[in-house]
Amino acid sequence: MKVCKPIVLGFVFAYLFEPLNNFFEVRYEKIRIKNWKLKSGRTLAVFTTVILFFLAIVGIISLLVYTVTDQIRVANFDDLSVLTSSLIKTFNDFYNSVINKLADMNIQSQEITNYITSVATPILEYLKNTGTTTISSFGNLSSYITTFLFSLIISIYFMIDGRMIKVYLKKVGKALFNDRFNNKFSTFLADADYIFSGYVRGQMADAFVMMVLISLTLMIAGVKFAIIIGIFAGIGNLIPYCGPFIAYFSTAIVCLINGQYKELIIAVIALVIIQAIDGNVIQPKLLSKSIEIHPVIVIISLIFGSAIGGLMGMLLAVPVGALIKLLFVRFIDHRIQIKEQNNAETDDKDKKSL
Repeated sequence: MKVCKPIVLGFVFAYLFEPLNNFFEVRYEKIRIKNWKLKSGRTLAVFTTVILFFLAIVGIISLLVYTVTDQIRVANFDDLSVLTSSLIKTFNDFYNSVINKLADMNIQSQEITNYITSVATPILEYLKNTGTTTISSFGNLSSYITTFLFSLIISIYFMIDGRMIKVYLKKVGKALFNDRFNNKFSTFLADADYIFSGYVRGQMADAFVMMVLISLTLMIAGVKFAIIIGIFAGIGNLIPYCGPFIAYFSTAIVCLINGQYKELIIAVIALVIIQAIDGNVIQPKLLSKSIEIHPVIVIISLIFGSAIGGLMGMLLAVPVGALIKLLFVRFIDHRIQIKEQNNAETDDKDKKSL
């Protein structure tokens, strides 16, 4: 499975970059320089796309590093220490008051302690496992980078020779399978491409737009770590309903820790407006109409996608659900059409028999 991962990711990269490649290829094919003609704009278009991709990654990482270092540099750790001590003191006072009240009611505190221990144990175990997983992920960072680089190299070959590979696969299908199967499979691939291109590419464009809008809005509102919140909220926007949750929750935590209560109110109001604009204007413009499925189906798809494939399953849950919906609707329409034809033939036979 690990051997196939770079190939699968390479295909995914090639598929996602295809619109950019086509855009640059058309432009490069029109270029004519004196005493030099561009033989094929495809290769140059592919390398332009890859360079832009690298620049985007470097830019995002640079923004994250700059924001974190800048906020740490200007942070007032004395205020943060005082706030932390105050929160701990408040929690201890609350705990002691509850224990005293229970003692007055002749309820042994040992029972409460046992109950708290039974509740806290799985929570602490979960936090421990999460920390272990995070540390092991950092330990495997070199493996992730290697997989990413190999995937990118494979995707370059896919992008350059993709049309030739597609023609050859059609030739193989024609040789191995009958025309009926090839026609049905071609229709299925066309539907899948229509759904996935309409959703995945549109959702990525929407995530980038929201990344910029949320970052700028929170910066104007004066919220600390605005760029970091915006970037992670934009990435979370790839999963329905996840982006807004990350934006609200992160903003609330950062503002409460830093005592920015006024900024919190302004930021929440601004985020509500942004999410409303995104849901009613930006997303409908960027996403294909084929993704118009009921919110209940979206939630069910996310649940099944999370159970089957984790994070990757959640990313692909909605387009897969939309594809299943399209195939089901087409199947139902086909069955109804067949029944109507059979009924019409039966009526004609009855009329002739009379």
